[in-house]
Amino acid sequence: MKIALTGSTGKLGGLILKQLLLRCQAQDVIVSVRRPAAAEGRGPGELDVRYGDYDVPESLEPSFRGADKLLMVSSPSTDETVRLRQHLSVIEAARQAGIRHIVYTSICALERGRLPAHKLHRDTEEAIRESGIPYTFLRNAYYMDIVRFLGIREAAASGILVSPPGNWSFNTVSRHDLARAAAIVLTEEGHECQTYELTPRRTWNLDELARAITDATGRTVVHRTDPDYRNDIYRMLPYSDMNFVSDDLFQLIGQPLRSVADEVREIFG
Repeated sequence: MKIALTGSTGKLGGLILKQLLLRCQAQDVIVSVRRPAAAEGRGPGELDVRYGDYDVPESLEPSFRGADKLLMVSSPSTDETVRLRQHLSVIEAARQAGIRHIVYTSICALERGRLPAHKLHRDTEEAIRESGIPYTFLRNAYYMDIVRFLGIREAAASGILVSPPGNWSFNTVSRHDLARAAAIVLTEEGHECQTYELTPRRTWNLDELARAITDATGRTVVHRTDPDYRNDIYRMLPYSDMNFVSDDLFQLIGQPLRSVADEVREIFG
């Protein structure tokens, strides 16, 4: 069985490639990338690196040819119209190449979300279903990296973690855990026509984040609200369901998930 990967020079895709190479032989992996030179050194020499550009549809089918499964990492473009066009090109190329299983990185709780990205992923999932190719939808929660944008370094310096008023909760997950789940789905049978909601088993809140900063730095940090505090993250959160949780990710990887405290400890070294 051969597996083709897109997005393997990105953060999540690179982690998936590493996990995949722990579970199968390099000669069974095809890496489809826009800049083949960027993939050098990311795996053994026998790794099959091919040119495949989401913006050049004719490059995609040759880059998938010979593979049985395809990991379709969602486009990083910030233009949702462009992203959908790119995704449709990937799906058509997969059909032409004879791909028998598409694994797509979607977004969690997309039926509840009200951002343009939620519609993009709904439309992409529907196009994959309509293609007739068996699929697995990996509905990824927001990455745990979000904590880096919540003022944690300022909190460590001042002793106060600030947020706007509100009952804020977060269902973020680590890219490392998502990568393990993707590699498992790609290398095991029985995941066809399944949708997995890849979230933590429980949410975390800002009081927990303050405690995690305290533990990591040794300086007492408390959470306080300020109606004048501005942060784009908090403007975005109400448009996603940040309370939604599932056991799917834990059950797929079969081990405890990385926590917000783990993330904070790594950030502060």
